[in-house]
Amino acid sequence: MQQTVRQKSLPLNNEKWARITETAEAYARQKDAFLVEYGHVKYLHYLGEKRKLRDELVSAGFVSPFGLQARQWKLALEDALYTLERQWEAAVVEVKERLYRHEELTDEEKHYAFWLLYRHEKHSRDWKRIQAVFTGEDIVSKEIKLDAEGRARVRKYLKRVFRRVLGRKPRVKKARSFAVDQQMYRVFATGKRQYIAVATLTPGERVVIPLAGVHAVEGNLRVILLPDERAVEIHLTREPRTYPPGEEEAGIDLGVTEVFTDDTGRKYRPEYGEALQEMSDHILDKSRKRGKLRALRRKFLEKDPNKARRILKHNLGLIKQTRRNKKYRTRCENEINRAFNEFYKERRPKIIAYEDLAHLRGEAGSRGLSRRVSGWQRSIIKERLGYKNYIYSVTDPGPVNAAYSSQTCPVCGWVDAKNRCGDVFKCRKCNFEADADNVAALNLKLRLYDEKITRYMPYKNVKELLLQRYYQKQQAN
Repeated sequence: MQQTVRQKSLPLNNEKWARITETAEAYARQKDAFLVEYGHVKYLHYLGEKRKLRDELVSAGFVSPFGLQARQWKLALEDALYTLERQWEAAVVEVKERLYRHEELTDEEKHYAFWLLYRHEKHSRDWKRIQAVFTGEDIVSKEIKLDAEGRARVRKYLKRVFRRVLGRKPRVKKARSFAVDQQMYRVFATGKRQYIAVATLTPGERVVIPLAGVHAVEGNLRVILLPDERAVEIHLTREPRTYPPGEEEAGIDLGVTEVFTDDTGRKYRPEYGEALQEMSDHILDKSRKRGKLRALRRKFLEKDPNKARRILKHNLGLIKQTRRNKKYRTRCENEINRAFNEFYKERRPKIIAYEDLAHLRGEAGSRGLSRRVSGWQRSIIKERLGYKNYIYSVTDPGPVNAAYSSQTCPVCGWVDAKNRCGDVFKCRKCNFEADADNVAALNLKLRLYDEKITRYMPYKNVKELLLQRYYQKQQAN
C-alpha cells in the first residue's frame, strides 16, 4: 500500500510549458503503442515478467519512435503493463463474484475455476492459468478431481464471462502525465524556494520547475499536467506510517445524509449530505436550463443554422459544467476522508462490518434521492476504506450481506418492512426504538460471524432464515 504526496508548481512560462507538454505527448503516444501491442492475450504472461519483456526489447535494440529517451520508454512500458494488469485484476474480481452467485456449476467445477483464478497473497499471479482460459490449454494440478470434459466446460464459461467484463482495451486518449526515475530529475533550493529540474526529449537538457512548497523528494515521480493553470503537480509515492490494531469490533452503514453511521449511533460528517443535496439541486437546475436550450437549438437547425451553431458553442459547452462538477466531487471526497479519519482515530477497531459497495446504485423511491445516491463516490469510499484498514492494521473480512439489515430488530430478531418508517426504527413486536441507520450498523456487526448468512445469499433466503430464527427463539422462551 502506497501513499501519494502531491506537490504543486508555480505557473510556467510558455517555453517551459511547451517542453513539458511535448514530453507528456510523446510519453502518452509511446504508452498507447505499448498498450496496443501487448494488450493481446498471447502477451499475458509478461504481466508477471515485466523485467523480462524490457530486457528483450533492449536486446533487440528498441528505440522509441516518438523520441523518448531510453530511461523514459522503459518507464512507459512498465506503466502500460501495470495498466493492463489492473484491468485484468479488476476483471478477475468481477468473474469471482459471478462464480459465487452461479448456481448451476458443481462444487468441483467451481473449485477448478477458482484454482485457475487463484493468486497467492505473497507472490505474483500465475498468468499462464488465465492465458489457458483463452487458449484452451488443459492446465491441471493433482488436487483437481474434475475430468477433462468438465475442465473444458469451465474454461469456456470463464472465457465468456471474461469477454463480458473486460470491455474495451485500455488506451491513452490525452497526454495528462509522464513518469521520471531518480536519474531523470534533480531537486535543489535557492533561498526558501524549492526547484526540480526534469529531463525532456532532448538529452542533456532539463526544464527547471519552481515548486510551491517544500518536500523531501526521492524515487520515481509522476509529473501531472494542469492545463487550466499552466502548471504541474509532482506526485511521489511512499510507504505510510502504520499503527497497531485495536481491540474493538465495529459496524458501519453508509448514508446520503452523512457519510456513514456506526453501531454506537454516531453519524459521521453530515456535511456530506449537504454537499450531495447541493450537487443534486445544481444538476437538476442546469439540466432543466440545458434542456430548454437544446430544444431551442433544434428549432433553429433548419431556420437559422448559424444561430443553432452559436447556441451549441456558447451555451451547451461542457468545460464549465465539468469544472463545477469536479468541485462538488472534490468537496464530497474531502468529507469522506474526514469521516474515515475521525472514525478510525476514535474507535480504533480491529475488524469492521460493512455492506457490499458494488450494490449501491441510483435507483430509489424518488428522483431527488436517486440523484443523491448516484452521487455516491463508491470508488472513493472503497479506496479510503481499504487504505485506512491498512494504516490501522484492521482485519478486512470482506463485505457482509446487508439484506433487511435496517428492517430487522437487533433485540428480538423480528423482520418487517413496517419496522422502519423513514429514519426511525420501531419494532412492532418488542417496541425497541432507535435510529434506522444505527440498527443497520448493529445488524451488520452481528453478521460478521454468521456462517449461514453468506455474502451472496439471496435476499429472500435471508428473510426466511431470520424469521425462522425469530420463531425458534419465541418457542424456546
